[in-house]
Amino acid sequence: MKRSTVNKIIDTCPDFRLMKKALSAVRMKRIRGHYISTTDVIAGESSDEDKKRIVEKYTAEHRNELRSTYEMMDHIFKHAPQYRKRVNDDKLRTDLLFCRMAYGFQPDEYLCFDLEHQSYEERRNWISDWDRYIYIHSVNDVKDAQIFNNKVRTYEMFAPYYKRAAIGIKTKKDFQAFERFTNEYPQFVKKQVYEGMGRSVELMDLKQISALELFQDLIAKGEHIIEERIVQSNVMSELNPSSVNTVRCITINTKKGIKTPFCFLKVGRNGSFVDNGGAGGILTGIDPESGIVVTHGYDEFHREYVSHPETGILFKGFKLPQWDEMKRICREMAHKVPSVKCIGWDMAFTDQGWIIVEGNGMTQFIVPQIVFQRGIKQEVEEILQNVERIVT
Repeated sequence: MKRSTVNKIIDTCPDFRLMKKALSAVRMKRIRGHYISTTDVIAGESSDEDKKRIVEKYTAEHRNELRSTYEMMDHIFKHAPQYRKRVNDDKLRTDLLFCRMAYGFQPDEYLCFDLEHQSYEERRNWISDWDRYIYIHSVNDVKDAQIFNNKVRTYEMFAPYYKRAAIGIKTKKDFQAFERFTNEYPQFVKKQVYEGMGRSVELMDLKQISALELFQDLIAKGEHIIEERIVQSNVMSELNPSSVNTVRCITINTKKGIKTPFCFLKVGRNGSFVDNGGAGGILTGIDPESGIVVTHGYDEFHREYVSHPETGILFKGFKLPQWDEMKRICREMAHKVPSVKCIGWDMAFTDQGWIIVEGNGMTQFIVPQIVFQRGIKQEVEEILQNVERIVT
């Protein structure tokens, strides 16, 4: 995956406060422009006939922009147990598309938040995909947040917290560095630097392929980061041994200090190397004060798990080790980029203690809402009242 056009523009943008503020304002205005009017929202929520008319009009005008929405909708109708027999349910499809246009919800959010059975007022309690972008753009410096859009730059900024070796490879001239690295670490992890959600993450072993052949294949697909493999502690392996099971800790830098209001655990499935929900992983909610898992597990299709299907470990009551130290490290890292107010840190626990897997400058709020089964819009907006905004 290559760097997006938007990110290229941001990289070349002068580091002037007014310029960055204007760029953030433009991005927020563009997102707000996707929403239908409040009049149409109320009309659609009041009448199925009006809802159908509004959806047909919007889709006719924005079909290209809705392409990814249609793809995700087809995906959940194919795989989600609740929807498999409802593939031809026009009323459900219309409401799902309406929620995208009216509130900004992606199809997976519609499914996991059970929006089908909620009223207009109830739906407004949840943070949608579009809401998340507006919140983040309002508080995160658009240029400094680029540190997190490139995994090599993230590593360079926070290398002491990784506690493992890593290098970036981009062109043919990087082969010697790649060869030295793989001689020392013949088994390693590769990631495309601009990818997310666990996509492109793979454990590599040079017993299966030559260094030159692998190197050429990687750079042909774009810039990569090559990392020493993380070996998690036994306590985390009990959850699932094949994946590195991680904690997402969201830090918000407020006028009253750095808060860690939302934390959740990501656990992989048997045989999977990654733990992300989008890769079949299971997600559970953590009490941010105690570090104890306080919810059952959920996957991307909102299937509920009392225990891990393969290892049998009960989720509720599982206590994360050295919890206060994990939060301290996340707050310390957040202090290093004070202009990026909201960051999601993926953390792994090893015999060396907590280490960073990566940072996310566009962290999402879907998982805290899935696992705690409630909308957190009011909570987030109350926190953001004490955050210095770039633009409102």
